[in-house]
Amino acid sequence: MFKLLLTRILNHVITQNQWARTHLLPFNGKTVSFDMPPVHASLTVLEDGGLAMADEISHADASIYLSASLALRLLAKDSDAMSQVRIEGDTNLAKTLAIVLQNIKWDYEEDLSKVFGDISANKVSTFAKDTAKEAKEQVVNFAEMAAEYWQEENPLIAKKRHVEDFVQQVDALRDDVERLEKRLAKIRVK
Repeated sequence: MFKLLLTRILNHVITQNQWARTHLLPFNGKTVSFDMPPVHASLTVLEDGGLAMADEISHADASIYLSASLALRLLAKDSDAMSQVRIEGDTNLAKTLAIVLQNIKWDYEEDLSKVFGDISANKVSTFAKDTAKEAKEQVVNFAEMAAEYWQEENPLIAKKRHVEDFVQQVDALRDDVERLEKRLAKIRVK
């Protein structure tokens, strides 16, 4: 039941984004496995370029492994996060599916308009966008405030310049130790 519902939702969103079908058509019948503990799911590309939730399979054409924190970074559009995803098997399939899933957009305003009408759907959509924007700004402000507090008032986080100074001092100490080892080696030879 749950897999059928997810399959219908995926195909509805892909229908709203016809470009996604053209990207997925070359991979007809192939399956991608997502492993994000504790969740494991598999998607199969359909003949029409749609997606369906696959049953548990022993062999997937591509496997994608990522942690929950990495998935959140991907959702936040962190450019460095993609390089930390582990892909096995058909990497072209996995990358194409990742591009589709990252760039696909759900036109929820269109879906709401079918139920509530155009004006109400537009008002709900505008309210949701404004609320999400405000929530994001509040989270960013709180994170900046907490970081400043933990750096200045109750130091739990090191400042970037302090870390850079420490790294520079460690490098200098390493170089000094190497020079001392060479001197000691010369003295032992004599």
